[in-house]
Amino acid sequence: MTRTVLVAGLFHETHTFLAETTGLSDFEAGIVNFGQDIIDNTRGDGSPMDGFLSHAEGEGWSLVPSVHMAAMPSGLVEDAVVDLFEARLFDDLERTVDTLDGIFLVLHGAMVSQSRDDVEGTLLAALKDRLAARGSDIPIVAILDLHANVSEAMAANSTVLTAYRQNPHADARETAIRGAAMLGALFEGPHPTQVHLATPYVLPPVGQGSGNEPMKSVLARARAIEAADPDIVGINVMAGYAYADIADCGFSLNSATHGDRERAMAYLRELRAIAEANLAAGYPSDDPLDMVLRKCDALPAGQGPVLLIEAADNIGGGTPGDATGILGPLLETGRRSIVAAINDPASVQACVAAGQGAEVTLSIGAKTDGHHGEPVAFAGVVRNLTDGRFDLENPKSHMASMQGTRIDMGPSAVVANDQATILLTTHKTAPMDLGHLHSQGIRPEDADYVIVKAAVSHKDAYDPIARASFHVDSAGLCTSNLTRLPYKKLAGKHISFPGPIGA
Repeated sequence: MTRTVLVAGLFHETHTFLAETTGLSDFEAGIVNFGQDIIDNTRGDGSPMDGFLSHAEGEGWSLVPSVHMAAMPSGLVEDAVVDLFEARLFDDLERTVDTLDGIFLVLHGAMVSQSRDDVEGTLLAALKDRLAARGSDIPIVAILDLHANVSEAMAANSTVLTAYRQNPHADARETAIRGAAMLGALFEGPHPTQVHLATPYVLPPVGQGSGNEPMKSVLARARAIEAADPDIVGINVMAGYAYADIADCGFSLNSATHGDRERAMAYLRELRAIAEANLAAGYPSDDPLDMVLRKCDALPAGQGPVLLIEAADNIGGGTPGDATGILGPLLETGRRSIVAAINDPASVQACVAAGQGAEVTLSIGAKTDGHHGEPVAFAGVVRNLTDGRFDLENPKSHMASMQGTRIDMGPSAVVANDQATILLTTHKTAPMDLGHLHSQGIRPEDADYVIVKAAVSHKDAYDPIARASFHVDSAGLCTSNLTRLPYKKLAGKHISFPGPIGA
């Protein structure tokens, strides 16, 4: 029997402290596909949607591709974007509902719009209501990013949620395949019950690596529970996304079970206790640059660069990618063999106007807002000009979970002098894959210092080439010190160790 599945995707991680909003043009710079274009433009690109499509085609499912929209992490999503998505989704649902056996959604789980703190929760509720109005109880399976801020509404209005289990997200495509297999099982079997457990803990991204505590132990125990209890369909350990000032922000746990609901909830309480036992590791502190440089000078001789991790301008967390809080002071020390990347369309245009090989004097970075340092004066030679397009060297890169394997940085320029080589881009591009620099003629392996605008997502790419790595405290709205941010909706939440906000 051929099964018919409606598939759609809405993917955005929303940083509510940024002044900018995220409009349709930002999604168009990422992904906006309707109908058959979802299949034609996504198949084979290594993304979660590609993972679902590969499984569906292998099963011989008939697909109703509806709408797929994604944008890089950034500020509040404009309501018009959500309205466009829902209009297309609900129109396709109404047209095909009597033929459908299931619905599959590729979501992020940390999307906030101008009028909705819980975009995914309200979307799933509306979807379930429309199905109920037509007398339909078909399963709704949604995959989530590990950084989702999961609400009770998201769990209550879906059949199964399943999330990434690795950070960096090397398993995003695999998660979609797992979710699709879960959907297939639901065609023949009973629907499970989902249970959800919120916690008061809001962890900064630097404390959310799956290879480090507290995530490491919680994830390991979750997998052991799944293996031991056949009633458990799956357990999600959600790290959360700290830069959304919403009530559901933070670390949470949820599970789908065919067994006793209270036993499933007891498992989640056990996992919460494991997290609490390792909680201090989830709030690491970054050192100021002068202290980090002293540590660099004390390192034994070795191969590879020292990574200066600029988590406060974590592009994968939504910041503009033009912070200068490390670059400026590092240049002032007179140190050499520095590699950096700055998102700065105006400087790219200046380089294009000057031409490759020309000498230029630029004012680099810090052009988006007043939270990411001051522009840096830089005189150098335009070494390279490109269209900024490249393919990921690692098809399982964290970047593939967001954009697939084909990346477009927009027109890009490389400028260099006797101190530094700097990649300038038109579209902010997270340092999750070495192709980011290699494609532009830059070898970070040969540098002494590489400034990396990330928190954890860079590790698969950059840790293997590094001599050492240090997180540097600097200005930026993805600061690891969450006490610096003006939260208004997190009463009672813990944003530092050990006390709650306001304590």
